[in-house]
Amino acid sequence: MTAWTDLGGGIRVRRSRAFAMNSVLLADRAHAVLVDPGVLPSELDDLAAAARGSGAREITLLFTHAHWDHVIGRAWWPGTRTLGHHRLAAELARDAAGILRDAAACAAGCGESWTRGFEPFAPDVALREGDATTLGPWRLEFLEAPGHCDSQLATLLPDHRTLLAADLLSDLEIPWLDRPPAVYRATLEKLRPLVEGDAVGTLVPGHGAVARGDEAHVRLARDLGYLDQLEQRVRAARTAGVTLDQAQARLAAMDYTGKGAAMDEVHRANVRIAWEAAG
Repeated sequence: MTAWTDLGGGIRVRRSRAFAMNSVLLADRAHAVLVDPGVLPSELDDLAAAARGSGAREITLLFTHAHWDHVIGRAWWPGTRTLGHHRLAAELARDAAGILRDAAACAAGCGESWTRGFEPFAPDVALREGDATTLGPWRLEFLEAPGHCDSQLATLLPDHRTLLAADLLSDLEIPWLDRPPAVYRATLEKLRPLVEGDAVGTLVPGHGAVARGDEAHVRLARDLGYLDQLEQRVRAARTAGVTLDQAQARLAAMDYTGKGAAMDEVHRANVRIAWEAAG
């Protein structure tokens, strides 16, 4: 399978060997935008070559949130203008050592070496809910999308009916909580009018396959259903007087995307977060 997917209109998506993470290149001679360039050194070299190949007179980097795999590529474009959530700088400063450690471990696990280090940075443009910008031919509209990460942004390209969903609405992952389920649900409900209306025809998740047409609706309904079932079962467990460990054992029987593989520990952590929120 090729690493690159051409969505047309100058939009290209590159999937990493690491966690199937997607980097997006909005290519135009006037202005190119790189979204979450990552993850491995060889892949970042490929992204840099593609950006150069676009012949763009200017390049801007957009970071959807502060998790290591989404920000580590900053080192390939040290002087380039950056956009990110207004909380991004604080989260990067807090997590800088872990970001570098995880990047180096991931590279080593894939047979590569990480040599560029990582320095926390503040985005040149700090974004908030409802902000928008135009970069060359690209109109970008931003929505704050907490629930998985406090610095997460979803980005709508209205002229292309494309939503860059950050770490939401993946075909490989369940909702990965860092806040109570209600926070994540509120983010999905904010995106519902876009996904179910005419505003979005293509959805690019942070990890996994691009969704087109009804597939985005399916993912939205699936993830909302997961959150509903998670909360209902946690409340039932609390009512029954069981412990958190017992609740996690009970809820291991739930069906969810990625069950039996990478998502089992995520689901167990989600149960804990929902348990604490319910209490």
